[in-house]
Amino acid sequence: MGNIVIDRIKHYFGSVKYFFYSLSFQVKLIFSLIFSISIFITLCAFVIIHNIQSNIDNQVLKLNHNLKITQTLAQFSAQTLIFDYKTNNIRKARLEELINTVSKKDSEIYFVVITDNAGNVLAKSKFAHLYNLFKNYPNKVMPPNHVPFIRISYSTNGKLLTLAEPIQFNSNFLGWVWVGFADTGFTIVGSKKELLVFLFEIFLLVWILSVIGAIVNSLIITRPLRKLEKGAKAISEGRFGFQLPLKGFLGKELSQLVKAFNKMSKRLQQYEESNLATLSSERNKFESVVMSIADGVIVLDKENTIQIVNPAAARLLNRSGDELLRQKANNIWDVRTNEQILNYLNNIRIIDTEGYPHEYLNFELVRENNNLKLIITPLYDANNEKLGAVIVVQDRTKEAEVELIKQEFISNVSHELRTPITSIKCYVDTLCSHNDQIDGKIRNEFLSIVNEETDRLSNLVNDILELSRLESLSAKISLSVQEVYPSIDYALKSTMVLANKKSIKLLTDISENLPMLNMNQEYIERILINLISNAIKYTPGNGIVKLTVKEEKDFILFQIIDNGIGIQEEHIPLIFERFYRIENKVHTIKGTGLGLTIVKKSIEQHGGKISVRSKLGEGSIFEFTLPVPNQNTIKIKDFKKESHIAKSA
Repeated sequence: MGNIVIDRIKHYFGSVKYFFYSLSFQVKLIFSLIFSISIFITLCAFVIIHNIQSNIDNQVLKLNHNLKITQTLAQFSAQTLIFDYKTNNIRKARLEELINTVSKKDSEIYFVVITDNAGNVLAKSKFAHLYNLFKNYPNKVMPPNHVPFIRISYSTNGKLLTLAEPIQFNSNFLGWVWVGFADTGFTIVGSKKELLVFLFEIFLLVWILSVIGAIVNSLIITRPLRKLEKGAKAISEGRFGFQLPLKGFLGKELSQLVKAFNKMSKRLQQYEESNLATLSSERNKFESVVMSIADGVIVLDKENTIQIVNPAAARLLNRSGDELLRQKANNIWDVRTNEQILNYLNNIRIIDTEGYPHEYLNFELVRENNNLKLIITPLYDANNEKLGAVIVVQDRTKEAEVELIKQEFISNVSHELRTPITSIKCYVDTLCSHNDQIDGKIRNEFLSIVNEETDRLSNLVNDILELSRLESLSAKISLSVQEVYPSIDYALKSTMVLANKKSIKLLTDISENLPMLNMNQEYIERILINLISNAIKYTPGNGIVKLTVKEEKDFILFQIIDNGIGIQEEHIPLIFERFYRIENKVHTIKGTGLGLTIVKKSIEQHGGKISVRSKLGEGSIFEFTLPVPNQNTIKIKDFKKESHIAKSA
C-alpha cells in the first residue's frame, strides 16, 4: 500500500514537472513572479498582523497601567480622607501634595481631581480647569454613572483619556479620583505615527508590485513588441536584411518569432540584391549597347529631359555628355529644329485607333558643317502611357560627301565622255554626208582625229573601270613577294620612246641589293609608267627626268624628279582627286584626269603613301614608299642589270 502511494506521488510530481517544463518562458516567469509576490505579501501580512497584535497588547498594558495609577491614587486619597480629619486645610494640603507627587512621576498625566461623594472638589492639579471637566459648576464634578469610568474627550491641548475611580475604605464610599492622561490615539495598528508608517508601507508595497509588473510587462511583452515594431518599420523603409537581436527575456515563442523575422529579412535582402543585380546587369547591358552604338542616341523622359546620351551623340553635338544630361531637349538645337521636335513630341501623346503611336519623325539638318539625320521614336509602356522618346542622331556627312562625289563623278564622266563622242560624231557625220566632196588628205586627217578620240574614249573607260575596281571593297590586288627590279626596267623601257621624242634626258639612281617587296608587278609598272610619263609630258624639251630608288629603314623610297613647269601651291592638295586637271595656259595637255587618282589608290593598296613637292617654274618631285615585309630579309646580291639605259648620279 505504501509503495502504491509513493508511485502515485511520483507520478503526480512527474506530471507537474512535465507540465511546468512544457510552459513557455514567459508563463514560467509569470508563475515565478506570482509565487514570489505571494510569498512576499504573506510575509508582509505576517509582519503587519504581528505588529497589530503587539500594538494591541501595548495598548492594553498602557490602559492597565493608567488604571493602576488611578486606583493607587484612590487608595492614598482614602487614607488621607480617613486619617487626616483634623481640619479641611490640612486634608486639602495632603491631597494636593499627593497629586503633585504622582504627576511628577508620570509625565503623561495631564490633571488630577479629587472630589467627595457628592462631586465637590476636595483637591485638584494646577491646570485641571483647562480640560472641560467642570461643565456646569466651577468646583463640582458630576459623579459617573458606572464604574470603571473611561472617557475620551478633546480639549485645547489635544485628545484626552479620562479615568474615574471611586474612593472607598472598608466599604465606605468617600468620593472620586479623576485622572486625565494624554491619549496617543491608539488604533488596531497602533498610534497615529504607526498608522502613518503602516499606510506608507502599504503604499510602497503597491508601488513596488506595480513597478515589478511594469518591468515584467516591459521585458516579456512590451520590449519584444517594440523590437518587432522597429524591425517592421525598418523593413517598410526598405532596409532589408535588418536583424533583431536575440538578447533579453524573449522566451521560446518570441525567440522563434524573432528568428523567423530575421530569416524573412535576410531572404528579402537576398531577393532585393538578386533583383538589383538583375536590374543593374540589364541596365548595364542596355547602357553598354547604347554607349557602343555608332550612331548618336539620346533618351528623353516624359518631360523631354535628357536621361541618357551616348558618346557618339555628344561627339556629333560637339558637347560633353555631362553637359547634355538633365537638359531639356529643346536646348541643344537651333530654333527651327526645336520647333519640329517639340511639335512632334507634343503630338505623339495621341494614339491612333489601332493602338499604335504616330509614325516616327525623320528629318535632316546641318550643324557645324556636319550633315545630321534625326530619327525620333516615342516610348510607351504596356498601357500606352508615354514614357519618353528616343532620338537617334546619324552622321550623314560622309554619305553626303560621297553622294556629292558621285554626282561630280557622274558629271565629270559625262563631260569627259561627251567631248570625244561629240568629236567622233561630228567627224563621222561629215564623212558620211560629204564623203564625195572631201579630198583624200582631209579624209585621212578626219579619220586620224576619230582614231585619237576613240583611243581617248577607250583610255577614259579603262581608267574608270580600273578606279572602280580599286575602290571596290570586295576586290583586292593580288600581292606576292618578288623583286622590284623587273618592274623598274619595264617602266623605263616603256617611257624611253616618249623621252627621246621630246629630247628629255632620263636619268636613274637605283640602289643595289634592294629587298624583295610584297607587291603586284603589273600595278607597280603602271604606277612608275604613269608618274614618269607625266614628268616627261610636263617637262619642256631638253629637260631632265630622274628616277631614284633606295632603301630607307622599313620601306623603299621611289622619287620621280623633273625640272619641268611645276605646280602652283594651291593645286597641290587637289591633284590626286578624280578628274582634277589644272587648266591654264601652261597645262594644256589632254588627259582623263584619273591617272594620279589611280596611282594613289594603287599605292595605298600596297600599304604605301604618295606625296608631291613642287614649285612653279622649277619642277616637281613625286615620291612614294612601299613597305618591306618584316619576315623577308633576303637581299638580291650580285644583281647586274643589263639595260641600254645609262645610269647617272
